[in-house]
Amino acid sequence: MTFSLTTAPSGAALSGSTVSWTPTAAQSRVPNNFTITATSSGDSATQSWTVTPNGTITVNWVDTYWSPSGPVQVPQPASAAVSIQALVPQTDGSITLLNGSATSTPGVFTVANVPAGNYWLAAGGGGAFWTSAAAFDAGEDIAIGQPPFASTTNTTTLAFNVSGMASESTEEYVEFFTDPLSGFTLLGAPPGSNSVSATFTAEGYLDWSQIHDGFLMQYELTPLGSLANYVLGPELTLPNLALTDGATNPISGTLNSATETSLDLSVSGSQWASAFNNVGPAPATVQDSILTLTAEPYVTGVNASPYSIAYPAFVLTAPTPGGLPVFQQGSIFYFDPYATFCGNFIGLPAGDLVILNPPILTDSNFGTLQYGDPFDPTWTRALALCQQATVPIPIPNSSDTYSFVIVDGASVVPSLSPLAPTALPVQNPQINGSSLFTAATINTPSPTLSWTAPTGAAPYGYTVFEYVLILSQGPPAIQPVGTYSTAGTSITLPPLAGGNTYLFAITTEVDGAANIQTGPYRSALPTGFASVVSAPITISPSSATPQIHGDIDAWRRLVTPKDAGHEKIHAPGLSRCTVSGRSLVGAFCD
Repeated sequence: MTFSLTTAPSGAALSGSTVSWTPTAAQSRVPNNFTITATSSGDSATQSWTVTPNGTITVNWVDTYWSPSGPVQVPQPASAAVSIQALVPQTDGSITLLNGSATSTPGVFTVANVPAGNYWLAAGGGGAFWTSAAAFDAGEDIAIGQPPFASTTNTTTLAFNVSGMASESTEEYVEFFTDPLSGFTLLGAPPGSNSVSATFTAEGYLDWSQIHDGFLMQYELTPLGSLANYVLGPELTLPNLALTDGATNPISGTLNSATETSLDLSVSGSQWASAFNNVGPAPATVQDSILTLTAEPYVTGVNASPYSIAYPAFVLTAPTPGGLPVFQQGSIFYFDPYATFCGNFIGLPAGDLVILNPPILTDSNFGTLQYGDPFDPTWTRALALCQQATVPIPIPNSSDTYSFVIVDGASVVPSLSPLAPTALPVQNPQINGSSLFTAATINTPSPTLSWTAPTGAAPYGYTVFEYVLILSQGPPAIQPVGTYSTAGTSITLPPLAGGNTYLFAITTEVDGAANIQTGPYRSALPTGFASVVSAPITISPSSATPQIHGDIDAWRRLVTPKDAGHEKIHAPGLSRCTVSGRSLVGAFCD
């Protein structure tokens, strides 16, 4: 009897009665067909089978910082491997957790022995993604250069003397912004001022000698209908700063008169109003609107990541001066991003909302918005509107409720008018086949959520936010647990703890470039998000806990509730910064 290998993948070989084969990367995690033909005395028979080898997936985690000389690739250090895991569901309901490891190539990480099909990939600190990809881009685009740090601490002072300000009838504000990014400084002057002097002292590891360019920007309060936004006025670019660490650095100059441009602003408020219908177990109440217009410094052709609280963009209009998350209560200034940035601050306690502008729920034409814009016209401009609503969540066995914030937001090129939602909430959300808006106790720690896709722009994916209800310490509160993203319309969550009560929010996500399975952080306009929130869902204490195979400590890091981080922060304690004159706040200087 003789044998022949009549069908086989490239690289397979037959020797006698033994087939040997070492799969390549391209041959792993996909089916490979084999056929052997046996021949004896003129008769023959065949045997066929398929082999799907486990394989290695590659995570490229290289951020792109945009600078005056163009994009700069900054790979994550090898230590970032600790935040990369593949979670592979097994047929028996257990989870196999596979850790990532760094390679010799900066910013490139691998996870070995991943079987074919879909798995959860935790990468980049942004939750987990349901994907089958063999290569995943965890990098993002970031406006302005990477903050420079020194090996030793220093105390550096900036002494400001700024003139050429436009005289205003209200408190006047000048923002100091740098490239590379050093944080921000907001200088304040009394009404009617044409100049401002102040000092700003920072103690920390920031290497001020590597900060090359500075920008002084005055913001003017400009009412437009019901909106009381600040717009960019006089500005001055300061190239080649030549700052010295550990010294006092004078920063002076005369602002240039604003180079004004305009935007005819109209909002399809009725569409925003309808987007908040049927989004939770009780009716939603829309609380406020946040309108911003930004120029993303040096960024061309893409949309820079909006994930940072100190959004690295030049603000052209926002609810506060420079869009900085600072507002005043009495004589105290607070750092509160939720009042000033258009971002998906889902789950925020309603008591933390600071209402700066009313909601826009009817079709409204606000007229012409005039603002300064002296910057390079090739930079990306983004016009964004967020509207925040509260949904009262009934607490089981109690008359209390938790006021849960959901946010619908859209970011588009400024020429798009009227401004309407780019994402709409999912329809008919369910958990294990029952309405997500009805409180329930379920017997499985890995529930399946499903929904119908919304009408309108096709989303690139959906993200489920998990929160555990905290009921034992004062008023009801929540803690985030995890975020899980999928390109489909259903999701089976990794195991949750029995006996806990959870809330689940499902967010529709729209983006001109992002891809849930291969590159969720690379963005292009338009973008948008819209959410629904569940009733309380309790995991029965008697539900069987699936077995976790692999690094149990890495698993705990993924599923342990995190601090919600929604507390307001008193500005003087924000960092090791001291200010004098009428300087209000310095951030990210330590």
